[in-house]
Amino acid sequence: MKLSFRFCGICSAIGAFFFAVQTARADLKLPSLISDHMVLQQAQCNLIWGWDIPGTKITVAFAGRSYSTTAGGDGKWSVKLASLAANATPQSLTVIGSTKHEIQDVLVGEVWLCSGQSNMQMGIGQIQNGVKEIAAANFPNIRLLMVPNLSNLEPQPDQAGEWKVCAPENIAQGGWNGFSAAGYFFGLELHRKLNVPVGLIDATWGGTPIQPWMSLEALKAYPGYAALLERRKLEVAAWPAREKQLEADIKAWEITAAKAEALHQAVPPKPWNPGPPDSGQYMPAQLYNAMIHPLLNFRIRGALWYQGEANAGEGLSGAKDYTDLQSRLIADWRRNWGQSEFPFFFVQLPNWKNGDDGSHMSWAFFREGQANVLKLPNTGMAVTIDIGDPEDIHPKNKQEVGRRLALLALKNVYHQNVFCQGPQYWKDRSKGTELKIYFHHTDGGLIARSGELKGFEIADAHRQWHPADARIVGDAIFVRSKEVPQPVAARYDWANNPDGNLYNGAGLPAMPFRTDD
Repeated sequence: MKLSFRFCGICSAIGAFFFAVQTARADLKLPSLISDHMVLQQAQCNLIWGWDIPGTKITVAFAGRSYSTTAGGDGKWSVKLASLAANATPQSLTVIGSTKHEIQDVLVGEVWLCSGQSNMQMGIGQIQNGVKEIAAANFPNIRLLMVPNLSNLEPQPDQAGEWKVCAPENIAQGGWNGFSAAGYFFGLELHRKLNVPVGLIDATWGGTPIQPWMSLEALKAYPGYAALLERRKLEVAAWPAREKQLEADIKAWEITAAKAEALHQAVPPKPWNPGPPDSGQYMPAQLYNAMIHPLLNFRIRGALWYQGEANAGEGLSGAKDYTDLQSRLIADWRRNWGQSEFPFFFVQLPNWKNGDDGSHMSWAFFREGQANVLKLPNTGMAVTIDIGDPEDIHPKNKQEVGRRLALLALKNVYHQNVFCQGPQYWKDRSKGTELKIYFHHTDGGLIARSGELKGFEIADAHRQWHPADARIVGDAIFVRSKEVPQPVAARYDWANNPDGNLYNGAGLPAMPFRTDD
């Protein structure tokens, strides 16, 4: 672990040295975010910033107005543009200092950050109908920026991603076979419904837990920080033996896969080698430093978050811990962006068998931990319990994930008349041998899709759980079981891979819940 930290420290020092040399030599430098094809956030005072020779006068011209400032003693400078309305007409932004830079094809519209681990990173080329979706992804007023996968011990001033026009040849490049599919379909829905330019920033890295995406300041205030560091030390010590076993597992898989292909049978998933646990993408704050911190001056409307698989699996205590961690991440990002309580929408983990979990419900508790984050203002959660893949932790229906995230934004940010949530548990009442369960968000009525209502269980006073018969009566559900003459609690879709089929009339699935917490 010390070697890894030392190496990262050397990389950080070298990077800082070359950045300082480049800045001192000449000259006007703009961050990579401020590039041709960018989208500026409408109805906000956007920052334009950069570096130049100390004392140099800087002039920025955009949309018929001019702004001036002077580079400070450290070479840094910034100006704040006046608030602008959405504009799909390409404009140029000129910056004059010791040299002149002209940024072309600038639009004004809605800008969203898309972040998290592999299910947000999963590119459009990996999803269902991916080839067809790539061919159709020709939207000049949608702009894409992919932040390179880098980690660092220190907060970085810049990253290397630049804006590109949404076109087949651009959306299929980089990352895990292209731009974030969930992010793209979110942006596409906004673009179609709002008829304004949309800018999407993809800052994702597969397999990463939440802690590397938080600032060191936020993590040091987290009660579990010391335990996290100790756990990393233990994981590093155990890594050589684990790596050896993974190599053996992969060799065995190769034999099995070859046999399956020869027999035209399904090939089982390949064992994943995550790499050393002290790699930068697993270490506290290092993704925040390299992939989030460089974005903080850029104005955004809000953030999308699809992450949790790397933190799930620790039952109730782990779920409560994640509620705390995600709440801290949201507060951390909002504070450091300086944009008050900007919208933060996230994806609840979908259904998945999770064959390593003997309880078959670790993800149920984790989903509850995610849902508890909704207590924070200006947050929303897309429920995906019905569109996962029992056999694959990376389900391919990212079109619907993006659409459900977009519904949250259209309703809560843009105030459109749409339904954005499925049925959500409100309260229950004892009715003799039955429980009557009431719901919020029953828009269009409660519906059992594809047959009789499934997914409900009830328990007696000793918390012995049994499958329940359930029926819809108006906007409520009655549940009962001959095994439980006096039910005291109920739960719905409380499993890693449940089979519930409760929806509302808007076609959105019910959020999993339990009443015995």
